[in-house]
Amino acid sequence: MARSLQGIGSAFTSVAGMGLLADKYPDDRERGNSMAIALGGLALGVLIGPPFGGIMYEFIGKSAPFIILAMFALLDGCLQLLVLQPKVVREEQEGASLLTLIRDPYIIVAAGAITFANIGIAILEPSLPLWMMDTMESSNWEQGAAFLPASISYLIGTNIFGPLGHRMGRWLASMCGLIIIGLALLYIPMATDLSELIVPNALIGFAIGK
Repeated sequence: MARSLQGIGSAFTSVAGMGLLADKYPDDRERGNSMAIALGGLALGVLIGPPFGGIMYEFIGKSAPFIILAMFALLDGCLQLLVLQPKVVREEQEGASLLTLIRDPYIIVAAGAITFANIGIAILEPSLPLWMMDTMESSNWEQGAAFLPASISYLIGTNIFGPLGHRMGRWLASMCGLIIIGLALLYIPMATDLSELIVPNALIGFAIGK
């Protein structure tokens, strides 16, 4: 139930946030740059999260990271209310229906690319720490630190390919990213220690950031 609520809240924030930026920056180039900066914030959270959770769990207690993050989420919600000052604006002209959007081939291709790009990291999040415990006898902080390369490279990738994707073609950037993710996932089971996970995890993060 807790993870379900977390996913719902994350979806609300991501979709509404990207929609806010799309409305604020109608120009295609500016929109790409602004979304790259916003996704950099997501990367920063992903960068801090795994080692933060691992260290807090091992040295303070298993409840500590959840309590602290709940306080941060409450503070963030209050700041959004103060800064954004949300209000309901009723527009006479309605957008395209959900069925029309689902039939759009561009949306289908984009949704598929995003889905398959994130499946890799979604599989690694629950399974990689368990696999590291069984094969490497890794501690809690090492299991969190294993995701640091992916987070750092994701932060770099989002800031590079926001403006660059407009020049080289977003379809080409997406295709290269999916290929890189596939190759990196094939290599991960061959790793024998934490150091050998750095390169494939970094490639996965960089490719998702594309």
